[in-house]
Amino acid sequence: MNAEMTAKLIDAPGEAPPEGGYALRVVETRGRSSGEPRRVPLAVVARDGGHYLVSPVRDRDWVANLLEATECALLAAGERQEFRAGTVGGDEAANVVATYLAAMSVPWAVKAFPVPQDATPAQILEHLDGMAVFRLEPA
Repeated sequence: MNAEMTAKLIDAPGEAPPEGGYALRVVETRGRSSGEPRRVPLAVVARDGGHYLVSPVRDRDWVANLLEATECALLAAGERQEFRAGTVGGDEAANVVATYLAAMSVPWAVKAFPVPQDATPAQILEHLDGMAVFRLEPA
């Protein structure tokens, strides 16, 4: 399923995610062991002028890859945008997760989080250690 979605997203227009929402993109990281490019479809969340990647758990390969090497790229419509992904925590991360959950309409994506879809940032803070939130900065 990821391979099919990745192929579709790479060919789709790469419009910016709307403020307070998300856009699906292909994120390319470097494999932490192989050094080979790894591509995964992810939601890029827009909040307060920033763009973020969110994971409900820290054990995803793409999360481990970004923790090892912060360089990544967003791929769409034959274009490549280079970024550095820095981890964020605290209130900033909790607010980003709340934005993601409020905007997400895919039930299985919401159920992956240890908090309900309508969780407040304070409720999210209690579970933040098990999640990963990255802020994307142009490289």
